[in-house]
Amino acid sequence: MRPLTRRIAPLLLLPLAACAVHVQTPATQRAAASALVTQAQAFMASYADDLLAGRRDAIVARYDPRGAYRVGNGEKRLEPLDSIAAQYRGQWRPPASFAWRDLSYEVAGPDAVVVTGLFDWGLSAERKLQVSYTALLLRRDGRWVIRVEDESFAPPPRS
Repeated sequence: MRPLTRRIAPLLLLPLAACAVHVQTPATQRAAASALVTQAQAFMASYADDLLAGRRDAIVARYDPRGAYRVGNGEKRLEPLDSIAAQYRGQWRPPASFAWRDLSYEVAGPDAVVVTGLFDWGLSAERKLQVSYTALLLRRDGRWVIRVEDESFAPPPRS
């Protein structure tokens, strides 16, 4: 090999080497998805803890700093974080009881998980509301935040 070719040849291989590093096998994709689901499950479990304990500032910190789309019961709005903070720091009260039910997790990207399920919100020891729930969790700056949240109440029972 000539001296110039000898110096250029390794440079020509760099793009190929970079591509090889980013190739994921199905097993590594499943492992990455499983890790995201585990993180989302931990986020949702600690979210329930914060709700039950009435940790208002911790709840507010769970939302995307850009705000969150709040949808449900026929409404949709993008609420800025300061509006969300005002709701939780205002007249909001923690539930008497709270339980997630039947949560499902769908990985939507390398930094996104969709959570769907139900929750029971205890108004008192005897009275609970059943609510359907959907959220888009995004990982931003190394932490999970809520960007979209849908809470729709079950219709009242017919008499």
